Amino acid sequence: MNVKPSRALLLTGTSLMVAGAILLRTANAQDAGASPNPAPTVSARIEKTSPRAEPEPTRNSCATPCEDGLPPEAALAEFQTRLLQMAFRTASAIPNEPHIKDRSRAQERVIATCLELDQPRLASELVPKIANWRRGACDADLAFYCAEHKCTGKVQQYLDAAERIAEESSDWRRDRIRVKIAQTYALLGREEEAASFEAGVVDSESGKVERVRARSDGTISLDDRILALDAVVATGNFELTRNALWTYAELFDRHFDDETRRTELEARIKSAWTKVPVMVRIDVLAALANAALEHRDQSAAHALAVEMGAMVDDHRWTAEYEVPLRARVAGLMARAGDPEEARRRNEAALAAFDAGRQTIADVFRAEALRPVAEAYWAMGDQSGALAVYRRVVEAGVENPNSRPRAIDLSATCCSLAVQGIEPDEALWERLRQIADGLGDPW
Repeated sequence: MNVKPSRALLLTGTSLMVAGAILLRTANAQDAGASPNPAPTVSARIEKTSPRAEPEPTRNSCATPCEDGLPPEAALAEFQTRLLQMAFRTASAIPNEPHIKDRSRAQERVIATCLELDQPRLASELVPKIANWRRGACDADLAFYCAEHKCTGKVQQYLDAAERIAEESSDWRRDRIRVKIAQTYALLGREEEAASFEAGVVDSESGKVERVRARSDGTISLDDRILALDAVVATGNFELTRNALWTYAELFDRHFDDETRRTELEARIKSAWTKVPVMVRIDVLAALANAALEHRDQSAAHALAVEMGAMVDDHRWTAEYEVPLRARVAGLMARAGDPEEARRRNEAALAAFDAGRQTIADVFRAEALRPVAEAYWAMGDQSGALAVYRRVVEAGVENPNSRPRAIDLSATCCSLAVQGIEPDEALWERLRQIADGLGDPW
C-alpha cells in the first residue's frame, strides 16, 4: 500500500498496489530480497480514473473537525462497510505460518482500500493485526493520510511506530518504510527529517519523496525540478527513471491548467519513457489521463486514453495481461465520454478472457477478469458489472487451496466496496459461503 500525495497518481503503486493474484505470483521473489516494482500493476482498479469528475453517490464528505487525532470520515453505505470487514476477515483467515507474506499483503490491500474510501478509523483498528513489516508500512501510510488531511494529532505516533518496525526490517522492506516516513515529513515541511530518512535507500525507493515535494512550490522552481529529473533519466538506471516518470506525472497534474507547461511535461515524459518497458509507459499514460479527468478535461483524457489503447493494441500479450489492460482502457474511455468505444473495448477484453481462459493459471483468473467488471460499472452498466463479478467470484475458487481463494475473495470485496456496488442477496450468500468454507488445505 502506498498512500498517494495526489489522488490520481501516488497510490500506486500502489497501489496500488497490492494486487491479489498477480502479486501472489511475484511475492516470493520480492520477499526473498529482489527489489519490487512500485509502479501500478496491470490490474490497477478502474475507479481511480476520475474521483473529482464523477463523485460516488454513496459517499459524502464529513465536515466535522478532527477527532482523536484522526481526520473526519466519509459516509459509506452500510454494505460498503460490510464488504471491507469481510475483506479483512478473509485475509486474516490465512494462517500466519507458513503464509505470513500472503496474509499480510492481503491485509495491507484492505487497509489501502479503507484509506481510499476515507475510513481512517477502521484502518487504524486493523493495522495492529498485521504481523510483519507491512504493519510499519501501513503505520507510515496512516501518518501520511492524517498529515494530508490536516489532522496532525497522531502523525508523530504513527511515524514513530513505523520507524520502530523499519529498524527491525531489512533491505528494501526497511527502505520502503523509511521512504514513506520521509514522504510524510516532506509533506509537513520538515525537510531535515525527510532528508535523513530517504538517505541511502535502494534504487527502487530512491526519488519517491520527490513526488511529494513536487506538490508544493518550495524553494525549487519548476525549471530546476525538470532539470533535476532530466539528470536522473540521463543515468539510464531503470528504477530511478521509473520513479522520475512518476514525479513528472505529479508535476503534470499540478501544472495541468498551464497548457504550455503541461505540454512541456508530457513531452519530457514521453522522451524519458523510451528507457522503460511498455507496461510502465501504459501505467504512466493512465495516470496522465486520470489527472486530466480530475481537472475535468475529458478531451485531454480521451486523447491520452486513445494513445494508451493504441499502445496496448500494438503489443502482443498473454491473456492474463491483455484482459485487464484492455479493460483499463475501456474504463478510461467511459469516463472520458466515449461510451461506444468503452463498450467495444470491454467486450474485446471479455472475449480475450474467454478465448484465453485455459492459458491463464487458475490462481490468476479472477485478478485478470475483475477489471472487466469494474469497467462495465464505469459505463453505468450495472447488470453487466454484476454478471462479470459473479464470474470473478467463481474464478476465484477454481484452485482447490484456500490461500488463493482467500486472496481473491478479499480483493473482490475491496473492489465492490470502492466501486460502490451492492451485491444482491445471491451474491452475498455466495461470498459468505466461500468465506465460511476456507480451511485446509491452504
